[in-house]
Amino acid sequence: MLVDDIALTLYPGVGSRTAIHLIACFGSAERLFAATADEIVERAELRPDLAQRISRREYHERAAKEVDSIRRNGIRAIDSLSPDYPQRLRECSDYPHVLYVSGDIDLNRGRWLTVVGTRDCTVYGAGVCERIIREVAGLCPDTVVVSGLAFGIDIAAHRAAMQAGLATVGVVAHPLDRIYPREHTRDARRMVHEGGAVVTEFCSGYKTERSSFICRNRIIAGLSDGTLVVESHRRGGSLVTAGMADGYHRIVMAVPGRVSDSSSDGTNGLIKSLKAQMVCCGQDVVEALNWQPADPVEPVRKPARQSPIDILAGSPEEAVLQLIGTDVPVSSEELSLRSGIAPQELSPLLLELEFSGLIRSLRGSFYVRC
Repeated sequence: MLVDDIALTLYPGVGSRTAIHLIACFGSAERLFAATADEIVERAELRPDLAQRISRREYHERAAKEVDSIRRNGIRAIDSLSPDYPQRLRECSDYPHVLYVSGDIDLNRGRWLTVVGTRDCTVYGAGVCERIIREVAGLCPDTVVVSGLAFGIDIAAHRAAMQAGLATVGVVAHPLDRIYPREHTRDARRMVHEGGAVVTEFCSGYKTERSSFICRNRIIAGLSDGTLVVESHRRGGSLVTAGMADGYHRIVMAVPGRVSDSSSDGTNGLIKSLKAQMVCCGQDVVEALNWQPADPVEPVRKPARQSPIDILAGSPEEAVLQLIGTDVPVSSEELSLRSGIAPQELSPLLLELEFSGLIRSLRGSFYVRC
């Protein structure tokens, strides 16, 4: 029963590996909770005090409330014995016993690619991230892009995937009753709406800690066939994800950068130490993962239609677009001053331009043209 599975994850002292061990010993969480404390100690070699707490079913009431909550909010809870549980993740030694999923995506469908990088990405990093994902989409349109919904390369990857028509999955280090950072709430909703998902192992009420992000990173690495690091500082968190992917025997790839850019120290180091394959384009990614590109489809001729720029002709959006270049990011504050448009009126215009694929947002409310 789902209540048993969720309850098991709530006990202090029962981490992923212990939960896996207990399920292996008893066959299911339901059978575990039907056992006596002595049986748990004997079969699982668990500490007597923890076995006593499990036999008393101390967290079942809270787990039952969690089940009610996720059902009300359209969230799926998938235990590791379910056929819906991602098999790639289950191959990892420390997979979480329960995943919470917002979105209807099949977690075992198609090909999966993780894309990660620094939160302080450069225009170069965001641009190459978008280009590689667009090229991968052209070669393998069933690809699902995984990242962490953070600032920088993460959100660039999610947005590039949606722009290219790919499903994208964001793995977060907090419960699904909120999105962090808040600035990406709209992106998360769009991801779910367009066939992707937001995933976590944390139930409601959980308070995020520093270690939560490490836990999240193992899921980001474990869901995919391979991990691509676009930009990373020498001690960037994305290097931790790359290390986890390597530990799971997944392909690790990295995009090279200028030796003078600290934001590429980590990726250049991965390549130099032979811990990652160097990739510069979508074809490189497909070859590194040994994916077979989809058969080319004869294009269907459609009536010519106006480009987004033509549609915007003479509109306030076009006036704003003319103030945004492709190389130097411009802030929303500067755009408001130069266009004469009030900030509260400018925000929806910028959002419309972004959804049209004409601009992309960077951290700190800066924008560049695509």
